[in-house]
Amino acid sequence: MRILFLSSTFIERKEDADFIYEFVKSFRDKGHHVLVIASHSKGLPKEQTVNGIKVKRFQYLWPDSVQGLTHKAGIAQNLQNSALVKAQMVPYSFFGMLEARKAIKDFKPDIVEAMWAFPQGFMAAFLKKFMHFKLGVHLFGAEVYLAKKYKMPFLVTWPCESADVITANSTATNKFAKGLGIKKKINTVFCGGINTKRFNQRNSGSRVRKKHRLGKGKVILVVGRLVERKGHVHLIRAMPHILKKIPNAKLVIVGSGPLEKEIKEEVKKLGLGKNVVMAGRVATEVLPNYYAACDVFCLPAIVDSRGETEGGQGLVVGEAMATGKPVVASAVGGITDAVRHNWNGLLAEQKNEKQLAGAICKVLSDRKLRAKLVKNGLHFVREEASYASGADKFLKLFRKAL
Repeated sequence: MRILFLSSTFIERKEDADFIYEFVKSFRDKGHHVLVIASHSKGLPKEQTVNGIKVKRFQYLWPDSVQGLTHKAGIAQNLQNSALVKAQMVPYSFFGMLEARKAIKDFKPDIVEAMWAFPQGFMAAFLKKFMHFKLGVHLFGAEVYLAKKYKMPFLVTWPCESADVITANSTATNKFAKGLGIKKKINTVFCGGINTKRFNQRNSGSRVRKKHRLGKGKVILVVGRLVERKGHVHLIRAMPHILKKIPNAKLVIVGSGPLEKEIKEEVKKLGLGKNVVMAGRVATEVLPNYYAACDVFCLPAIVDSRGETEGGQGLVVGEAMATGKPVVASAVGGITDAVRHNWNGLLAEQKNEKQLAGAICKVLSDRKLRAKLVKNGLHFVREEASYASGADKFLKLFRKAL
């Protein structure tokens, strides 16, 4: 099968890794022909082959240094941060369509898979009015929330109604998209997956423990951008409750973002300087060792002040499970698709610091429960959250559409 992927970004170097790359690679590994169309940014070649995957990047502004729509924080966040960036959506869509049109004519794909309904799906739906091809649209959640926020549901509904296959990354995203008025069937399929070659029980956390002077105490880990919907502040506020029962516990926060100053101030205000480690942004190759260093992983996500939450299933919880670590998370968004309460993790009510602390303490103090959660977490990763299993589900839908 020949599959053309339209994505906002794609990895730049062979040593990089992200879920879009891993997702596309899983189709190539199954013997399918793939081509990726992504946006350009300063310093990147217009065409390159990354680990055997051909990528074409379109430039949408000149000079290339002013292009600021797709990289760093991503389209959804960038659109909300700058009026100048919003204006870039017009040239982005125009030049993106030109590149996609050329690729469809030259590559002759069996199906075009748009990662995100907007802008990729919108661009492809417009081309579909003038060209013949099958279209798949994958909903990630962020674009769905933005369409509702700005009262422009057609940005999502129109490409979906033009699609032959519609998928959503979680039950929550599926339900939210249906609420915008999409009448066609939306299949819930997680396009992300866990790279078990990188995240597994063989990884060692000893260097991380030594680097941050974690000692032999219990370590709680959270990984994610420092933004409101990740809920870091609520986990920090849960720490005093945890320390009453587990005095030597330490929280390690991996990630960077706009709320870094606020989070540090909360740590200082609560007198948690000795119990909270701000590790900052961690290199891709080192991240597995941080998972290995913890005793429990936590994703304290919330519905933020913009009405946004974790649209996906929470890739980080799968990475923790693959490393053989028990998981505690908030019962919001798509997280409940991956974390099933008292089976492969514990769920707590969002923003409820006492309940969150109680769940963490329960996992850390109950060896039998911990063993059960780890065993079932490994089963979930192997059977439901691998890139290969996700690709198989997509291919089944593609074949049906074809």
